Amino acid sequence: MEIFKKVSESAKTLTEGAKTISKKSSDLVGAAKLKFEISKLEKEMENNISALGKLVYLQYKGERELDDEVERLLVSTKALEDDIAEYEAQMAKLMPKPVICSKCQTELPAAAKFCFICGTKVISE
Repeated sequence: MEIFKKVSESAKTLTEGAKTISKKSSDLVGAAKLKFEISKLEKEMENNISALGKLVYLQYKGERELDDEVERLLVSTKALEDDIAEYEAQMAKLMPKPVICSKCQTELPAAAKFCFICGTKVISE
């Protein structure tokens, strides 16, 4: 009877480990997709800012009626900034930043209460 209990407990442990690994790999894939989206938005933002610079220069040289295009690019760039911030917040949920010791700057496990190098108490944010 005891051996069946041990086998059953081992199977549960393996199942939980597989679920954890599956969740972590899913999080990594999600974070990679978010990074890709952020990269695309940043490139679009760079293009907008470059176009804005060109329009401002054209206005300086005396061209008229560019205000609507400048406004459109400003609004679009602000929307891109907001989208990037949202994606970064989603990524922070998927891949939280590691806890860092405030004294020795050692990266610590998420559940750490004290630094294992210098003994400093971990201050939770």
